[in-house]
Amino acid sequence: MLVTATSAVSGQLSFSGKVLNKRMDKPVAGAMVKIIESDIEMTADEKGAFKFIGLQPGTYTIQITHRDFANAVEQVNLTRNITDATLYLREDNLTLDDIQVNARLNDRPVTSFTMDRKALDHMQVLSVTDAQALLPGGKTNPDLKLTDGAQRFSVNGMLNENGNALFGVGVEVDGVRLSPNANPDRSTEGTVSSLNRTAPDLRSIASSNVESVEVITGVASVEYGDITNGVVKINSRKGASPYILEAITKPNTKQLAISKGWRLGEKAGVLNVSGEHTRSVSNLASPYTAYERNGVSLNYGNEFNRARQKPILLDLGLTGNIGGMNSRTDPDQFVGTYQKQKDNVLRGNMRLRWYLRRSWITNLEFSGGFNYNDRLYESNENKSFSASTAAIHSMEPGYFAGQTYDENPDAAVILIPPGYWYQKRFEDNKVLSYNLRLKGNWFKKIGAAFNNVLLGGEYASNDNNGRGVYYEDMRYAPTWRPYSYKDEAAQKNMALYLEDRITLPLGISRLQLIGGLRSDVTSIRGSEYGSVSGLSPRFNGQYSFWEKQDRFVRSFSLRYGWGRSAKLPSFDVLYPTPAYIDLLAFAPGTTATGQTYYAYFTYPRTRLFNPDLRWQYNIQNELAVNLDLAGTRVTVIASRNKTKNTYEGVDVYNPLNYKITDQSALAGSQIPEENRVYAIDQQTGIVTVTDKTGAGSPEVLTYKAYTRLIGSSKYVNGSPAVRDQLAWVIDFKQIRPVRTGIRLDGNYYVYKSNDLLVQQNIPNSTLNMADGTPFKYIGFYTGGASAANGEQSKTLNLNVTSTTHIPRLRLIFSLRLESTLYNLSGRLSTGANGVGRGVIIDSRDAFLPSADQGNIYTANKFLAVYPDYYVNREDMSVRIPFAQKYLWARENDPALFNELSKLVIKSPTDYYFTPSRLSAYFMGNIRITKEIGDRASITFNGTNFLNNLQMVRSSAAGTASTIYDTGYIPNFYYGLSLRLKF
Repeated sequence: MLVTATSAVSGQLSFSGKVLNKRMDKPVAGAMVKIIESDIEMTADEKGAFKFIGLQPGTYTIQITHRDFANAVEQVNLTRNITDATLYLREDNLTLDDIQVNARLNDRPVTSFTMDRKALDHMQVLSVTDAQALLPGGKTNPDLKLTDGAQRFSVNGMLNENGNALFGVGVEVDGVRLSPNANPDRSTEGTVSSLNRTAPDLRSIASSNVESVEVITGVASVEYGDITNGVVKINSRKGASPYILEAITKPNTKQLAISKGWRLGEKAGVLNVSGEHTRSVSNLASPYTAYERNGVSLNYGNEFNRARQKPILLDLGLTGNIGGMNSRTDPDQFVGTYQKQKDNVLRGNMRLRWYLRRSWITNLEFSGGFNYNDRLYESNENKSFSASTAAIHSMEPGYFAGQTYDENPDAAVILIPPGYWYQKRFEDNKVLSYNLRLKGNWFKKIGAAFNNVLLGGEYASNDNNGRGVYYEDMRYAPTWRPYSYKDEAAQKNMALYLEDRITLPLGISRLQLIGGLRSDVTSIRGSEYGSVSGLSPRFNGQYSFWEKQDRFVRSFSLRYGWGRSAKLPSFDVLYPTPAYIDLLAFAPGTTATGQTYYAYFTYPRTRLFNPDLRWQYNIQNELAVNLDLAGTRVTVIASRNKTKNTYEGVDVYNPLNYKITDQSALAGSQIPEENRVYAIDQQTGIVTVTDKTGAGSPEVLTYKAYTRLIGSSKYVNGSPAVRDQLAWVIDFKQIRPVRTGIRLDGNYYVYKSNDLLVQQNIPNSTLNMADGTPFKYIGFYTGGASAANGEQSKTLNLNVTSTTHIPRLRLIFSLRLESTLYNLSGRLSTGANGVGRGVIIDSRDAFLPSADQGNIYTANKFLAVYPDYYVNREDMSVRIPFAQKYLWARENDPALFNELSKLVIKSPTDYYFTPSRLSAYFMGNIRITKEIGDRASITFNGTNFLNNLQMVRSSAAGTASTIYDTGYIPNFYYGLSLRLKF
């Protein structure tokens, strides 16, 4: 509808009126009225009234929203004061003609998709990550239950890719960033491990309280920092509402939720309260191991200063969850063993918007929030050993002898006697992140153009106050050292950003431009990296050639985006977490007291600081086309994401000298074996034997001095990862006689990464020379000591959704067919300039190049990778070309040839590099939602309702297996949900 005023005036104008219920013609209190071009918004009062002042003449787009009504958009041609505008909202139920239960592409220059509550209810989401199935080419979550592990959002990338695409997704709940930076990943002590675990686990978010999920896949505004792979915005329910009772039952999961929104009075605001209990079990036959979520949410909103025409809008929210995983009562586990994880959350948010209406500023917004996640993992495992076992806890360099716990509970090496016991382990994480934002908008109409300038700043902090890993009983603790996460200083980030958004009407055309620049300064107190700064420029533009014209091509627009975004590193990268190497120094056997004697040499290794480390960043290019072809809406999006300066862990080797005293040193001892008492000097490692009877003099044992190459971990910037994607959404014009619409959506995704970083490596850390001494050579490999130094994947997904909507029956029936038509993955072994990195060998046992140097990707061949060069620990400054020396040694120095052969890396199978192509597979879902009057609705969901058990074939190994329980598609299951309003 176009609201027009025809009496032209100059200067500032006002626009006011009421928002009414279309069916009942009654005021809609609490409706949000927003001018899209300016981002100015007002809340309708108890009488549905609103008023904007200080507007310039022009045509404005007015958006009206309310949680109980369908969104409405009006065009207002403002040439004089309008005081009596009437804006109508239609009740949001299935009597409407244009109900959407798919992802809606937002009409903005920035590509994003929104799944509202209708869509979320129709698909019965139990985890917010379920919503990503509605994105172009998206797939139904194969995790049927919440016990299968962490659930994370994937945008513009997949799990286990170089550059860690999931780690780079920015997830916000009501404006509060769920930062993964302080989440540790130290599952293996002393190693640089994968960062994938650090992406936020979203299971603790109460899905029943989510009003909408917006996924920004394009170039995000400069408001958003600390990202490389898109933004997910989760919005909670707010506003006045009746009591809403919801219940969902699925085979493994049950959910019960209730919410209510109270209008506290004309000037007292609105309070919304919701609660949810969800329980998901891992096994229906033994429903004891379970994940529980018990969430409570409070939201308060109010508007002040309305009478002065400079309203202040306030939103406050507080959310808590108590829950986690517990298998303690599971009788199917070994007696006394269990795993338990606490997953408690407290999250708060605040947003204050002040419409100032000044010549130099239009509105001012201050917002902030915090997220505190208390995660305590506890496990109890049964252990048994037939011989005494050494548990090493020394944290200082030197030689340490084992003692029993009873002899010395604080001993550096505890000797655990043979027997059977339980070992209780804890890992304590208390992650706290918070952010504060201040931004101002300046809106000005210059001629026909609308200009909106945004200037803002942000302060964010990430910290972990957890105790880290510890054990209940040190008597049975394994080799381990305490390291408290709270000893790491908080990561703090300060940002300033400036963005200008211009909308220029050009007759039936329209040009929209968004350009911005973000500057980040990251301060890491307690880390050698100190303060680091960076710039992130971004641009989006959209040209609409025409819109809603009476022709075959009713609308046609082009959109382009380019941007740079940076990802802050996790704490694993920033802090020099200690690691240790423990080498057996003396083990003569049983002592005079009947105890087994062990002595170890301990050397602490601290992660090395890299002064050249740069923050990982992403360059995104995107081009999109939008068409309306006689009622059929077509969107095609082509994008490229190139992640640079990827975080990669490597080892740097240095020689370490130590002593070993073996049993041969006791051969000439004059002390009877039954009377021997051993002692080892902590500094020198020299072993002394005394006679427990006091007879004779102490004996100093001879030792052997060894030098071993020890690697210390270090983070560096690796090679880039490239992700290309072509996505499309085609919504065919509804077939009116059967009231059925067809959506065709999909994506073609190509990922490629090839590591060209030259890395030091010894293929086996326990490798020895032929004479038994520690290995003395280090290989330098392009891409590391692996047969493959890269990977590629290509996937073509296609979904067809049929949605039948019968407003008179208040019924929606959808049938969705999900298919993967092409799925290729393969390993790469490529050096610089695309040259082959290894040589083909005739068999797994061969070391020299085969006469037939074919193509490892088209024929089954074994590959041997030689290091580019190697060094000898005796003179590490001399780099020796490997292949040349290796081939020379074969003819001239067999001993050297045998030793260098230990540096040769081979592919484990002859089809290791053969690309794996999976045959096409599919599945189907049915979903039915039926409203029963205005008070009740019911939804039935049949996932993989055809119970597809087809065989899937892999071209690499030539094998075929059933698709059941593979994770490609979910197993067959059903769900039923009921929603009541009263």
